[in-house]
Amino acid sequence: MEFKSVTINSAPDVLVSEIISQIRSGSLKPGEVLPSQRELAKMFNVGLGSVREAIKILNVMAYVDVIRGKGTYIADPIPKEKSDENQLEKALEAMSVADLIKAREVVECGAAKLAAANADKENIKELDRLAQEMNKSFDDTAIFYEVDFNFHKAVAEASNNKAIIEMVRIFVERSHSHINFMSDSLGIAMPFTVEKAVGTARKVIDRIKAGDEKGAEHCMKEHINIVYDQLDKTFLAKLNPDTT
Repeated sequence: MEFKSVTINSAPDVLVSEIISQIRSGSLKPGEVLPSQRELAKMFNVGLGSVREAIKILNVMAYVDVIRGKGTYIADPIPKEKSDENQLEKALEAMSVADLIKAREVVECGAAKLAAANADKENIKELDRLAQEMNKSFDDTAIFYEVDFNFHKAVAEASNNKAIIEMVRIFVERSHSHINFMSDSLGIAMPFTVEKAVGTARKVIDRIKAGDEKGAEHCMKEHINIVYDQLDKTFLAKLNPDTT
């Protein structure tokens, strides 16, 4: 088994492609254990973080099994070759969305907590307006996403914290780029998911109006993690903590 070195600036998907190539060529066989992540980093001449990301992607693609305390093994059987490109794209996007959601959780749960403490009459009026708009979102995917994104921005506005408002605006813009993935691969716009999203958003609004800081924070976490739960079921369920 011999890996080709890649440059330090290579993205994890380059490492993924190289390892898949070794599997397809028979250099790495089903059931065989991969070198440790530190060894792979030296072989590829890349940082340990890039190797960890590559292993996660390969795990999502079902090319490897990560066993805590033992190592990373080539899956048996391996996926069909014709699905490689599509699966790689989906795995990469799944990891990007997962990272985005966790970042949003940190910022937006805090935003909801601040909103419960700081929202003024105009903020509450806008949140009430959006709660009414949500009634129109059950049968129209475009309306659903528009109202949901506006809801997140309105909560940030209600925090009356300029830094949070700007960060949430960036998060919403990033989320826009993943709409097709969330709809097609995760089924986020399916009726049962929309109903849950609308219900949790209304809970956030109710807690903000009541001045319940902890309640608003908790309900926002529930709302944001609807997408993460779908990711976990569809792509991330096999992921285990990093092995060395």
